[in-house]
Amino acid sequence: MAPEDRLKDLIIRFKEVLDSNEGRLNCFCKYGVQLEGWLKGEVLYFLDNEKSAGRIADFYREVPTGVGRKKADLKIRISTSSGLKHWLIGYRRGVRYDAQFYFGDPSSVGIKPDAEKLSEIPNGSKFLLILTTANPGIDDWSTGVDKFNRKFSPLHVRSLTNPADFLSFYYLGLLEVTRHENA
Repeated sequence: MAPEDRLKDLIIRFKEVLDSNEGRLNCFCKYGVQLEGWLKGEVLYFLDNEKSAGRIADFYREVPTGVGRKKADLKIRISTSSGLKHWLIGYRRGVRYDAQFYFGDPSSVGIKPDAEKLSEIPNGSKFLLILTTANPGIDDWSTGVDKFNRKFSPLHVRSLTNPADFLSFYYLGLLEVTRHENA
């Protein structure tokens, strides 16, 4: 099975964990907070169980990318490296945030710095996992992906999951990160 397919299977299993957290994820959205620390804790516990069950070989946290002090959040031993983000889709202090905003933001609020870090890793596939609370919907997500690819070329992301497959209170956006030098 290709690394991309194995990672998709992993995401489907993690989706089951998040499906049972409706109250918690709705609360995050209600109060307009992004809790990447909480997400990292949930992912760590999940991956530890996946490793114990023999579904992944191993995983590593805070892995140097080989470029200065830059680090990837996780490396899962199926030849992939990945980063994690949590985006609020909704209102914070009267301001509306949607996927298009985050995809277009060049700061650490968006994914550009994470995509750059991952693209500099010499070997293996690179992925970003984004938890959104609430689900942005297909149009907002797709338009955001297109915006990122236009604005930050030669970086390129490809969505491997679909908002339509998730409940209304969250979405797990799995993005493959590549660099198209001839773009």
